[in-house]
Amino acid sequence: MRYTRPYYRFDLTLLQETLTAAQSAASQHAFLLKYAMKANHESKVLAKIKAAGLGVDCVSQEEIARALALGWGPSEIVFAGSGKTIREITYALRNNIGILHCESIEEWQLVQSWKAELGATTLIALRINPDLRVDTHEKISTGEKKHKFGMSFSEALQIVRQHPTTIVGFHFHVGSQILDLSYFEDLSITVRSLLSQLPPAFRLSYLNLGGGLGVDYLHPERARVADFSGWMKALRTHLPTSLIQEIVLEPGRSITAQCGTLIGEVQYIKKREEQSIAILDIGMTELLRPVLYGSRHKITAMNDSCITERYTISGPSCESSDTFGEGYVLPTLSRGDLVTIHTTGAYGTSMRLSYNLKEPLNVLYVDQPAQTSLKAGLFNFAS
Repeated sequence: MRYTRPYYRFDLTLLQETLTAAQSAASQHAFLLKYAMKANHESKVLAKIKAAGLGVDCVSQEEIARALALGWGPSEIVFAGSGKTIREITYALRNNIGILHCESIEEWQLVQSWKAELGATTLIALRINPDLRVDTHEKISTGEKKHKFGMSFSEALQIVRQHPTTIVGFHFHVGSQILDLSYFEDLSITVRSLLSQLPPAFRLSYLNLGGGLGVDYLHPERARVADFSGWMKALRTHLPTSLIQEIVLEPGRSITAQCGTLIGEVQYIKKREEQSIAILDIGMTELLRPVLYGSRHKITAMNDSCITERYTISGPSCESSDTFGEGYVLPTLSRGDLVTIHTTGAYGTSMRLSYNLKEPLNVLYVDQPAQTSLKAGLFNFAS
């Protein structure tokens, strides 16, 4: 029996369709998009995103370096993150990146000191924690006062009143994988209220409302492209262009998630009373989200069986937590069957582990016109 090595597959045609939809909505509702590189930093994916005209949101020195190496100009880069080191701050300032988001008064003080010493032109914004709860997994919720992200608005007002010319605006982000768009309307109400408390002399020239738009993990075929227009319309509900002409957004998951799939092979079937366990050659080292968040992806099998069974789908690591979940109803599986895990284009390859000295998987890029068969596409494997 021939063994098929597992691999990631990225549909560049779907990625382009998604980018076109995102940019169209941004143009319609007056938004500027900065792609959150942490979602997926594969070079060919990034090349498509850059060609579509998106800027880039980075959260590490290494991400900034990759953005610069791939041709993004410094002014197109935003640098965020709650724990920036001096090394990272000075690297960003020496490269005169466009905007740096400070998340505490202490960080703002450090940045101001180094900016003056280096003569940097980087603009500074403050990340505000709006203390808003959203309906998402607790580990990807970021906007409540108990979370480590951002500063309180009262702290931001202290800076604005004492040093109004040192910042250009504000950054808000309340969480990820948000499907109920009413939460974005709530954010727009909160931001409008906070902005109304700013001193009249302060000139707001930058407003960034982060990312957070979710995707359909369980039924990816129903919504191959996220609802960018609905998302942006919700955010504009109480923030019209008369108040702020252009708003920055940082989509990540909603850009790349649906264009990626992870293909693995069944190694063993263990019969159990309640349901069988299918052990694959892929697991938490290749896709961390199910272990980290308890997330559930759609899984399909590539075989011709007409009989279905209920399975727990597990990975090969010596960890009980290395599982994709229980209760998957699939055609009867056998050793050697290929299994596809869908919607893995975001936080898949970018979060992979080297646990057990596992090597990165090969990546297959597919770029084909719509309405054509898979066999007719352009395939390109990259390690």
